[in-house]
Amino acid sequence: MTTNARKTNYDRRGKKKIVLFFPTPAFGHYRIELALAIAVIAAPLEGKYDLRLIDERVTPDYEQEVLKHLDDAVCVGISSITGYQIKRGIDMARKVRAINPEVPIVWGGYHPSLFPEQCCESTACDIVCVGQGDVTFQEIVASLTAGNAPENVQGCAYWTPAGTVVNEPRPLTNINDVLPAPFHLLDVNRAIELNQKTNHESIRTTEFHSSQGCPGKCGYCADAQLYQRHWTGLEAERVVNEIEQLVKTYKLDQVNFSDANFFANQNRVKAICEGFIERQLNIRWVASARPDTFHRYKPEVLELIRQAGCKRVIVGAESASEPVLELICKGAAAEDHLKSAQVCREYGIGGTFTFITGFPHAAGTPQQETTQDLLDFIQKVKQIQPDIRTKIFVFTPYPGTPLYDLSVKYGMAEPKSLKEWADYNPATLMESQWVEPWERKMIEKVNGFYFPFAYPDSNMQKSLAHGAKKWAYKLMHCLALARVKSGFYSLPIEWVLFKTFKKGTFEPIA
Repeated sequence: MTTNARKTNYDRRGKKKIVLFFPTPAFGHYRIELALAIAVIAAPLEGKYDLRLIDERVTPDYEQEVLKHLDDAVCVGISSITGYQIKRGIDMARKVRAINPEVPIVWGGYHPSLFPEQCCESTACDIVCVGQGDVTFQEIVASLTAGNAPENVQGCAYWTPAGTVVNEPRPLTNINDVLPAPFHLLDVNRAIELNQKTNHESIRTTEFHSSQGCPGKCGYCADAQLYQRHWTGLEAERVVNEIEQLVKTYKLDQVNFSDANFFANQNRVKAICEGFIERQLNIRWVASARPDTFHRYKPEVLELIRQAGCKRVIVGAESASEPVLELICKGAAAEDHLKSAQVCREYGIGGTFTFITGFPHAAGTPQQETTQDLLDFIQKVKQIQPDIRTKIFVFTPYPGTPLYDLSVKYGMAEPKSLKEWADYNPATLMESQWVEPWERKMIEKVNGFYFPFAYPDSNMQKSLAHGAKKWAYKLMHCLALARVKSGFYSLPIEWVLFKTFKKGTFEPIA
């Protein structure tokens, strides 16, 4: 379909349905996290329109569920981050166009917010919600049902035959003024059951979003671009009330806070923990923290965090090299990572420390932190607390960030259309001009296999002490520890055998 052949009709008077589609975010096998992005923008419209929230990963016959509601649809909304989710969104948009080319297609999420004009140039998109979408989308719907293009709606861009129109930006809304996400419009129970089946989860877990933005200025993160380093969190009492309701409704064992920086405000965290304890929720929870923030919490608050059920803290360490940390504007030092690991040990809180390798550098210049440098530092973390999991991701430039611009400067090819961005996947990119294939294999082998066996966590220690396989585990532990201490990883026969017979038991890098 050419641009001139578009048949989009912004006059949607008399239409009653809103179809919101959440495409699969990444290729391959990943844990299902609830599509809260489409739930939040649906909240202000509940009771006014017939809302259909469809998740490609969860909704049975998702394609038919989208297409059968088009005749009476005000619009079809598609949520997307950069990469594979765009590919799946474009695929659905084409099917929508084939059935009913007049229905406006509205895109929202990180990527459309960063490239609204480029998105509207694609026939897969007519309107873009830029940034926060709850108020903007509500006004877009109101404009369409009044028979008009969204010409007076702040925070949106839209296609016209004369070209794309980009309206004035919408000021950020305090998250406390945003309505609670209507979880009942999502198939929460099915998502939980699918995770239990495909990810072998023994407990009932779901996600909750309690804050937005982050005060950090990390050069690889799009949050700083979208929220201008502005952090706002839901009031503690509201968090406790909503979590309590979710626990009772869905019989939850665990809540994963999907915030970029849950621990940004110590007083709020303290009040939330006190609320969990006072109401005897008896749940486990997981949340993200900056390494320079978490270890500075007061001892009494750290003890409250433990008592309130914090199972694991996800720490974005990223690097142990001071030049790299300065390059990415992390605002933290390697010593902060080690201190956070010590806090996890002292208070019995699990940790997942994430690292990134392959940051951009000019051709012909050496890396400021080699793969071996990073592995050596992770070994120090493991020696402090074996229960800490470590993940290493290959750096992928995310649009809208300073390191993306630096990557382009150093020779990265820049996608020029929505379709090209569909093949650019930060979650599963398998090639990088700054990371060699052998380095990827080394990371998978050492961090994904040898470190866990050399420094066994609590669960593996049980396997080493009891059970029919304890001698096999002890042998593997001795071999791994010898490998790690000597740095000799050639002829890794035990690793090859383990991968062959225990597929899926270790976690490769993304």
